[in-house]
Order: sequence, then C-alpha cells, then structure tokens
Amino acid sequence: MRTKTDHRFVIDLDPDQVMDALLMVEQMPDWSPSHQDVRVASRDDFGRPKRVYISTSLMGRPDRQVVEYTCTENRVEWQVTESSAGAGGKGWFDLAEFEDGATEVWYHSELYLPIPVPGMVLKRSARREGETMISNFIAFVESVTGLQGLGELEAPAESTEAAPYAEPAPYDQAGYAQPGYPQAGYAQRLDYGRNFEPGFGTA
Repeated sequence: MRTKTDHRFVIDLDPDQVMDALLMVEQMPDWSPSHQDVRVASRDDFGRPKRVYISTSLMGRPDRQVVEYTCTENRVEWQVTESSAGAGGKGWFDLAEFEDGATEVWYHSELYLPIPVPGMVLKRSARREGETMISNFIAFVESVTGLQGLGELEAPAESTEAAPYAEPAPYDQAGYAQPGYPQAGYAQRLDYGRNFEPGFGTA
C-alpha cells in the first residue's frame, strides 16, 4: 500500500536557521514520532548527512532502514534504499523565504508498506503523524535557536567514511521499538501559526 502527504507551513525564522535544524538528523527522534534512533554513516563535502541509518516504527512495526540524503541550499531530500521490513519511501523539505524573513516549508512524503493496510487508514495515519511531526519540529527549531543558536555546520575530518551501524534503541517484549519521544495525542489541537495548509493523503 502506498500513500503521499503534503504539508505547507510557516516558521518565523530565517531559512538558514530552519535548514540547520533539518540537517541535525541525529535529533529527529526529538520531533518525529516514528523515529527512535538515527545515526549518520557518512556526510557530503559540506558536512551534510548523506547516508543515514534509522530505527523507526511503521504502523506499529519496527523497521531498520538505510536512507540516502541529497541536500542543497534550500532543500533536504531523502530516499529509503534498504529496509528490514521491506518498506519504501522518499520525500523532501523545501524552504522558501518570505519578504519579512520568515520561512515557508513544503513537506512532502511518500510511504510504501508491504503489509495489507486499508488505504484510508494508512492515509489518515500518515497525515496525522505529519501534523504531529510539524508541531514538534516547529517547537524544536524555536527551542534550539532560542537557547543558543544553531551555528555553523562543520564537515568532519573523514566525511566520506561510513560509520559502523551500532545497535538501535532497545525493543520491548512485544518486539516493538521503544519510542524515543512521547508522541502527541492525535486529538490534541495543533497550532501551526499563520498560513498553515493541512496535508491530504493521496494514493
């Protein structure tokens, strides 16, 4: 089963600050409900993530993924290249600056699950998770920039070396990955600020 979601929202910070937050992929469990553990295996010449190992949960099923990132000045794009559960996916964050210095973010995600899930259930779940993720991400960006600023990213000395894949977060007795961040309830009202365009899943 496949589904797509699109969300557009505005953050009252400049694009450089938002981009720096997106490139801190190791901290994705702080704002993405489905991510439990994220490790950067290699980076490009600018220190941006290139190959990333992820421990995630898809519809309650644990999955270990290898994700390839492609980053430009205003865009962070990713694609799942390996999945222990046979899942697939890709997507991007695209940034555009407003005249007042704020940033419009276009979040696009495509997900494939090799399990029989009713289409409407998958679309609704993906859309709600996207809304929760956006709310968490806005809070994450504002907290990090408000506390100390994100600063400049520096390329590591051996940016092209692949790091060994350490064991991800432990699993519970039922075999599901332990959540790295408390997921907000879907019934909670989400305030995205101005000009938020909710996403709609499409087959």
